[in-house]
Amino acid sequence: MRIKAVGQGALQAAFVMAVGFVGIFVLNLLVWLVEQTNGSTFDTIIQTTARIWLNAQGVPIHISAGKVAGLQVPEYIFDLIPLGFALLIGWSMFRAGRRLSGESYLGYSWAGAILGYLALATALTAAAYTKAIYVLDWQGVFIPTGLFSALLIIGSVVGEPWYAEDQNPGQLRDRFKEFFVKNTARLPWALKPLVGPALRAGTAVVLALSAVSSIIVSMLLALNWVEVIRLYQSLQLSLLGTITVSAGQLALMPNVIALSNAWLTGVGFSLGEGSMVSPLGTELGPLPAIPMLAALPVGANSFSIIFILVPLLCAFGATLLIKSHTAELRFAYASATSSAIALGFAIGFVAAVEMWVLADFSGGSIGPGRMSTIGANPWLVAGVTFVEVSVASILAAFFSARPDAADPELIRRIK
Repeated sequence: MRIKAVGQGALQAAFVMAVGFVGIFVLNLLVWLVEQTNGSTFDTIIQTTARIWLNAQGVPIHISAGKVAGLQVPEYIFDLIPLGFALLIGWSMFRAGRRLSGESYLGYSWAGAILGYLALATALTAAAYTKAIYVLDWQGVFIPTGLFSALLIIGSVVGEPWYAEDQNPGQLRDRFKEFFVKNTARLPWALKPLVGPALRAGTAVVLALSAVSSIIVSMLLALNWVEVIRLYQSLQLSLLGTITVSAGQLALMPNVIALSNAWLTGVGFSLGEGSMVSPLGTELGPLPAIPMLAALPVGANSFSIIFILVPLLCAFGATLLIKSHTAELRFAYASATSSAIALGFAIGFVAAVEMWVLADFSGGSIGPGRMSTIGANPWLVAGVTFVEVSVASILAAFFSARPDAADPELIRRIK
């Protein structure tokens, strides 16, 4: 049974590998076979696919100094993560954990999966190496394996386990859940009733901002479709080339939405050193020939400043909607002011942390010089988000977190 559990884990690692690597490999192979690109070989297809796979899991790609189109280019790092592809790989890792959640020998399944993924990451890191383009060995091996291990374990312990007919529930999964339940119960009385409502409302704020950002991006692409088509035509792509470029833009679409979230806060983002895209105005320099960049707003628009109200409205609405989850909070705090301030700051903190994560992972470096600065300042985005969300949430919390009555236990302690 233990050997079977190890095999099941290794099989799930292979499934994650198939989702992340094989799809990109097949697309690259088709382009190579049909287009017959000069200088490309089967080895370069393997190398390119391995680099894309590693980069999607947060591994920086190092490009050595050399000549590109006759111009000398200094050494630089490409570390812009295509979040669409990364989310697909992350989902497959979590799904693999869910499939192992009912294993009786869960520890052995974890060991088989992690060792299998470690071997695959080691092989692909070696395959991705050339003198011109390479990844650091320890990053290529341990960053994907660490990410896989974390999501695999999370997927195995959350939710109801998946049991087969011939399986019995294991104890390791229950021990993990009990560990987190016990530590949550030990939180101070002032923090424990805030955790659930703050996580719900703070996450709702970020999701609402992302929904608004998606609508804005869609409208900009629809309004500027002529320029987008012109950029496609200027690239002179074949059918497969167009499919490849479009797939790459879809992989970057979550990055665009995350940057649009930063735009809604008023902080904005940069597309190269010295550039800025914000509701207060847009200043752009030379940009890479990516068709969807034609949808960027140009110049200053006094109407855009109104969008800064969106985070405030999202925070206000999310705080109002969580009243049914604040019963314990309304009992624990003795006054409306203290409960409103505590809940507002907690919601602002959760939203700020999540926006920091989105801003940090949505940007990066894509080239030397000015192209090494792509994205928003995560600390500035988090700080502005905290202020905006906290103010709106405190106002709404006077309704959703107002105590029903004074806490008799608190009164007894004070006396």
